[in-house]
Amino acid sequence: MEAERDDAEEEESDVEEDEEDEKVEYPYEFKEEKRKKAKAYSKQKLYIGLIQGTLIPLIILVVLQFTFLSSALEKFSLSLIGNVGVTNIWLGAVLFVVFFLLITTIVGLPISFYSGYILEHRYDLSNQDVPGWAKDQLKSLALSLLLATPLIVGVFYLGDTFPDWWWLYAGIIYFAILGILSNISHLIFLPLFYDLEELKDHELGQRLLEMAHENGVPEVKKVMKVKAGEKTEKANAAFAGMGKTKRIYLYDTLLDKFHDKEVEGVVAHEMGHYVNKDVLRFIFIEAVTIFPVLYIAGWIFRHWASFGHISNLPLFLLILYGLYSVIDPVTLWYSRERERKADKFALDVVRKKRPMISAFKRLSDIDLAELDPPRIVEVLFYSHPSPKNRLEMVKRKGEEE
Repeated sequence: MEAERDDAEEEESDVEEDEEDEKVEYPYEFKEEKRKKAKAYSKQKLYIGLIQGTLIPLIILVVLQFTFLSSALEKFSLSLIGNVGVTNIWLGAVLFVVFFLLITTIVGLPISFYSGYILEHRYDLSNQDVPGWAKDQLKSLALSLLLATPLIVGVFYLGDTFPDWWWLYAGIIYFAILGILSNISHLIFLPLFYDLEELKDHELGQRLLEMAHENGVPEVKKVMKVKAGEKTEKANAAFAGMGKTKRIYLYDTLLDKFHDKEVEGVVAHEMGHYVNKDVLRFIFIEAVTIFPVLYIAGWIFRHWASFGHISNLPLFLLILYGLYSVIDPVTLWYSRERERKADKFALDVVRKKRPMISAFKRLSDIDLAELDPPRIVEVLFYSHPSPKNRLEMVKRKGEEE
């Protein structure tokens, strides 16, 4: 009887919310048309992702390493700096990495355009025009050049200069960079791709801050609207930063398309990651794995090549890819477990199952997420539990209350 009373009170509360916000259907139910599109879209994204993220990079690395091309590119890079009177091989290595990143980007550009522009428009998920998409790609390339070039050259320099302990020094530097970026990257990189607006004196924004303060995140002071609707129809939210840099970020698509109670559920999930210290957990996992991975990669690499020649970079990346192929399924499993914990935290915060169920259904339809992918696909590629598994967990949790 008590459970029935709780459900009745929940329904009455939801009716009142509907009267206040009639423009958004609540609670949301799956749309058959969206479910059909989601199956086709998810399958195509999976295949294209395998081609784009695995097949093409592997082909590029194999071709560069096992033909004369990588050595020729190193000689060309050294000749360029030699022409201006510089003989430092590490400056030549910088040029090599820049050319390497440009080549991989150019070769992968057609499939990137198909995946990121054509397919997204075909399924009405993108609002970008070609110039806008190209501008974002150039920004991403610039960031890759800026961040990856010194990191790659640094690893080869350490490997050549400190042959016995390079993996330890490189791992420490990587760990330090990871910690810094996890704290400030959203302040630097997010504004490069989106316009941001602080939600001051916004009723929902204030309610979200109060919810955060009451549930273990007292330091967050700002709720930021991310103007993503000009680029995508997809919705998202995030807690980013640590300490004084902590922010709540809400896509405008989330604010416009979701009921306030659903938004609270989505934000409560992201809050769960912060309260459960998931960012620190994954930094710790990176710290634990990066040292043995670098050590083993270096041991294998030295049987075939030398850090003294940057032309051996494709071989080193192939070895790293092989090692991480073994580790990734375990990391993805742990990620899914942390997502389940965040879902349970969100349920404890919002106290009602209906907003969470409605939010998951709406998110699945808007993002065209497959409801119940094959188990092997979820194990190998999903960082989150499937929507079906998340919905079932919420329903079980709600029934126990």
